[in-house]
Amino acid sequence: MKKILRELYHGKVFGQEKTYETDEAKEKIRSERRYFASVLSEKNFARFEALEALHKEHNIRKREEIYANAFRLGVMLMCAVFMNEEAEK
Repeated sequence: MKKILRELYHGKVFGQEKTYETDEAKEKIRSERRYFASVLSEKNFARFEALEALHKEHNIRKREEIYANAFRLGVMLMCAVFMNEEAEK
């Protein structure tokens, strides 16, 4: 338990790891976006960009909520562990 707390303090523990699959997916998205930019009319591409912006906004809010809930759960688990240690002493 103390080791993970030290690693967290020193920035060695991350909530999300970068993977090859993530990079590959991002490149596919960029490629598809370039395709639509080349085939859609200016008006339709503007709508496409607006849709893309809505998706990004939704994902940002969703990720913030997930992060906050995970942080709360982590704190609750930590409190439970430390309270149990105190009860055993």
